[in-house]
Amino acid sequence: MSASKYAYGVARIRAKRAFMLKLEDYEAMLRAPTFYQAMAHLQSVSDIARGIPQTNDPQELERHLFNRFAEILHSIARTVSGDARAFLEMAFSKYEYETLKAILKAKFLGILEDEISAMAPPMGRYSGSLYTSLISARGIEQAIDLIPDAELKAIIREALKQAEDLKSPIPIEAAIDRWLYAQLWRLARRLQKDDYKWATHLLGVEVDIKNILVLVRGKELNLQPAALDKMWLPITYKLQVDLRSLASQPLAAILQALASTYYGKAVSPLAKGSKEVERNLQLLWLKENEAVFLHYPFTLGSIYAYANLKYFELKDIRTILLSKLAGIPAEKVIPLIVRFAEKLSL
Repeated sequence: MSASKYAYGVARIRAKRAFMLKLEDYEAMLRAPTFYQAMAHLQSVSDIARGIPQTNDPQELERHLFNRFAEILHSIARTVSGDARAFLEMAFSKYEYETLKAILKAKFLGILEDEISAMAPPMGRYSGSLYTSLISARGIEQAIDLIPDAELKAIIREALKQAEDLKSPIPIEAAIDRWLYAQLWRLARRLQKDDYKWATHLLGVEVDIKNILVLVRGKELNLQPAALDKMWLPITYKLQVDLRSLASQPLAAILQALASTYYGKAVSPLAKGSKEVERNLQLLWLKENEAVFLHYPFTLGSIYAYANLKYFELKDIRTILLSKLAGIPAEKVIPLIVRFAEKLSL
């Protein structure tokens, strides 16, 4: 049943994985002397660059890249139906909410409109006229009023109070994640057998990582445990420690405790701060998704993992192309790349 259910979808994924960039493609783009040469190589090997016009306008470039990514996701979501499709459509929407989080963060920090568009590329429902209205809103309160979902709007308004008390946008970002991942977890638990196994595994690891980062970033900002308590995602997967009790500990003790968990392969007790922890957890999340393809392919996991890996690729492509436009040397760009991070050389 599983094989026939996913035969078409997995065939599409296998074909699309052939168009994902390889190590040599990353190196060719990084070595390219100009933006146009990097773009020419990308268009010769990648499906995400299909139809992108010749432009050196960063905003137009990002709009095409993210729109193409959304098209790819919609095309693979349509290969399944029922609970599997409901899960995938909600899972794929998380990339759109990354745009919303970036816009609201920028509005909270008072960043200028032109700079917001560089921080938050339009994506899915947060594109077009709604995107334009959000980034041109006079302040964060007006931006929140423009959010179409009434439930989410009310949740963000409540989080804004805490954000203003803490003088940090973290509560707003955490509130969006809590709302989104609670729905995703409910949808994952409706799945059956291998679909359930892979959806809950990938989602569970992602949620654990988000909770670790809330804790580590919160400690760097000297947030009190009571403040952090409102930011946790109410799900625990392999993180077999009590985050609430750790919240009162110094950062060194937190890292030491995390090093003994499933995530110890990424969280070193000697880490110098949240940026290092986040980087290493990103690499772990990448490997968790790559590992799905070592197992039986005819499950929801293959489709979900492909989308997550494609998003990593999208962000890497964006980083490389924008660095070419800005004239940033390749050696300074490599530390920002996620895929092939441990293998890249020039």
